[in-house]
Amino acid sequence: MNHGELISVWKLDDESPGLLLQKVLEEQGIPSELRSEQIPWMNGIMKVARGYWGDLMVLESDCEAAREIIETYLGEKDTDSEE
Repeated sequence: MNHGELISVWKLDDESPGLLLQKVLEEQGIPSELRSEQIPWMNGIMKVARGYWGDLMVLESDCEAAREIIETYLGEKDTDSEE
């Protein structure tokens, strides 16, 4: 069953937040994958050149729901840290 192409739903500064967001989406039934822009043995040169580590990818059909889930999760996380 094809639900469309994989598209970037979120730019990531690092792999760790990507793994966390991937778990959040998985818990909501949205499959995802991380796509690193890094080049092996070049130690972060692409992060400097592009300004981000990589992308969190989801199926095109899940894009809108995934963005809402991520924005809600990050908003709640920011609110919790301000208290």
